[in-house]
Amino acid sequence: MRRLLAYMGRRLAAGFLTLFGAIALTFLVYWAIPTKPATYVYPDASSITPAQAAHANHLLGLDRPKVVQYVDYLSHLLRGDLGHQWSGTRLIENTQLSQRPVGDVLYPDLRITLSIILGGAVLVLLLAVPFGTFAGSRVGSWSDRTISLVALIGICTHPMVVGLILEGTFGHLRTFRIAGYCPLVPDRGSLCGGLADWSTHLILPWITFALLFLALYTRMIRLSVAETLHEDYVRTARAKGAGESRVLAFHVLPSASLRVLTMIGMEIGTAIGVAIYIEAAFGIRGLGRLSVVAMTGTNDALDLPLILAVVSIVTVIVVVGNLLVDLLYAVLDPRAGRETVRPRTKSLAGGVF
Repeated sequence: MRRLLAYMGRRLAAGFLTLFGAIALTFLVYWAIPTKPATYVYPDASSITPAQAAHANHLLGLDRPKVVQYVDYLSHLLRGDLGHQWSGTRLIENTQLSQRPVGDVLYPDLRITLSIILGGAVLVLLLAVPFGTFAGSRVGSWSDRTISLVALIGICTHPMVVGLILEGTFGHLRTFRIAGYCPLVPDRGSLCGGLADWSTHLILPWITFALLFLALYTRMIRLSVAETLHEDYVRTARAKGAGESRVLAFHVLPSASLRVLTMIGMEIGTAIGVAIYIEAAFGIRGLGRLSVVAMTGTNDALDLPLILAVVSIVTVIVVVGNLLVDLLYAVLDPRAGRETVRPRTKSLAGGVF
């Protein structure tokens, strides 16, 4: 247990360093890009005077040293405060600003993106495990070659192309919705909501997500199963009279799951990028649309708090996801986190340790 806690502590420290580094890099990129944040305070960019620009920078806190801005943002972030959005800012009596919290804009879109990722991931596992196991236990057969060919086609196809094909093929059916989103828990004023509306609007995005990752995980599970079937402990289990289904379920798949867990940790960031493409293909509001809004800005001025919030949330998702994967890996494989330390030996000649 102590070794496991130490291992997770090291992983958590590395995650925090990654988060702080990503935010610092975003700050550096923003400061290197010529921008006009005063246009959020004074919409008429053509008539902004130097005094108004300086006043706007003061109200937005941009006249402070860069290091102070970075530390202040981190302190607010650790308290769960993502700041206030610059878009839609209104000047009140020339002394203060009326701004909208970034969380009011980001969290609804984040729920949509996570719905696509989590639903698609469940569908991937439900399909990849039986397909990969079936192909790995019958290497060289026609079924194995067919599954491998379909997986190869899936890997080579762009997710937006898959989404458009599914939209054109199944969009006319009433079972599917080709655009928009309905929340699982209806909000006040929502025109739709509930489990039925939520699933019918997301089933095509889930299938699109699954088709891309299904190929990768099917091939990974197939390879793991094919290799594990030749291990000595599998032969021992068969020699003791265990059936083929029991061997696969209790001896082969637990070992193959370690490699799958490694792939899941590596593909979390890729999954977010794929979800953004899927949102564009099906016209769904999510982190992808929000990122475009933040990077487009208003009158050549980027919305820095919104950009930082998106970067921070995506980084937190990747870090937390990898921590969960590491924890599961350490539980399934007790060797995880174990450091090899050579015992110090005493020299009989010189008494040197």
